[in-house]
Amino acid sequence: MYMDKQPQGQQAAPPVFQPQKPLQPDMGHNSLANFQIEKKIGRGQFSEVYQARYLLGNTSVALKKVQIFDLMDAKARQDCIKEIDLLKQLNHPNVIKYHASFIEDNELNIVLELADAGDLSRMIKMAALQSPFYGDKMDLYSLCKKIEQCDYPPLPSDHYSEELRNLVDMCINPDPEKRPDITYVYDIAKHMKSITQGS
Repeated sequence: MYMDKQPQGQQAAPPVFQPQKPLQPDMGHNSLANFQIEKKIGRGQFSEVYQARYLLGNTSVALKKVQIFDLMDAKARQDCIKEIDLLKQLNHPNVIKYHASFIEDNELNIVLELADAGDLSRMIKMAALQSPFYGDKMDLYSLCKKIEQCDYPPLPSDHYSEELRNLVDMCINPDPEKRPDITYVYDIAKHMKSITQGS
């Protein structure tokens, strides 16, 4: 997972480690020569993440370069290896796909699927800004309490119908027994759709 933060408001110059060697078809994802670095897309304490083109397959990937020897202590190196082992085991459409990892030029290189929507921190921030639970000085604990207690500002009546507002109220009732089942929600949705299409 490459959850490193994107640099804000900066246009990063292409890195200096562009492949200088000929392609290495026998090495596949395990040689920097088989990648063309396009731009920096993130940065962490010990790593930088680049959008790169895998030249043998002409596909875009994320290339995470980790300063595993120069900057990391033994514990950080061990954590990094555990992360790679975990990534190798994961196979799900909603999880960043691991392709390969290798050491070259005194760096650990991790080749990952490129997430077109951006990094996780940006997606979480966008979701939070659109959430009715979001507010100033919001921390995770207070957010969880608000969700648990269904404490949210009412949906604005000038944007949403009374029927929809009532349905939302029912669906997020703190008592699960009082929430409508999926059949009821589906019937309401069909009814609202017929009203919308009829007008």
